[in-house]
Amino acid sequence: MKKDIILEEYKRMQKLAGIQINENQASNLIDDGVILYASDDSKLAPGFVDPKEIGFIVYNTAIKDTSKSILSVTGNLSKNKKVIDIFSDNYPNTDSNYIKTFFTNPKNWKTITSEDSLDSFMSKYNKVYLISHDGESTKLEESLNEEFNPFLDTIEGGYMGEYLNDVADEEDLDLSYRIEFDQAFNMALKRLKKDEPKLDFNAINTNRNSFF
Repeated sequence: MKKDIILEEYKRMQKLAGIQINENQASNLIDDGVILYASDDSKLAPGFVDPKEIGFIVYNTAIKDTSKSILSVTGNLSKNKKVIDIFSDNYPNTDSNYIKTFFTNPKNWKTITSEDSLDSFMSKYNKVYLISHDGESTKLEESLNEEFNPFLDTIEGGYMGEYLNDVADEEDLDLSYRIEFDQAFNMALKRLKKDEPKLDFNAINTNRNSFF
């Protein structure tokens, strides 16, 4: 009975974290008149950094006028540790000057001011990062083109998902950052091995990235 409850709760949490809810974060900004600026990693040092079909949306809630310079939104992002971590996770060893140029070159960014433009942009990428001018970010759900891993619907997947989220909450770890995800995963796995030793931990380790 306990396993069934945990599995159902994890399925419910997956639905709550789905693309529609996350995309609404950006939609709400548009509804409030905030200008969104969008770009993607094809503009991150072309020829030097291989793109991974990742999109970026940046904003400043105080900017509701397209005449404002993009630097009022992106000017300090390349120096922000949280933003640097995003790029370190996705593009290891990338020159910091590439990141600075990516954020500060106005030609890299286009405005999004409507739901249609947002939907069109979201449909093109495997994942999209929504980043505020002060570096706070949300990883919008990966596109529906990415195949769902059925392992997440198994007992092992349900238990691990529940323990992973518990550890993240207790330790204040952000699972959208690879370093913090790995830390939380290892702690959760250790705890789960102690509580439920009969689970298939080889399968959990094999499907590690499905939880990221």
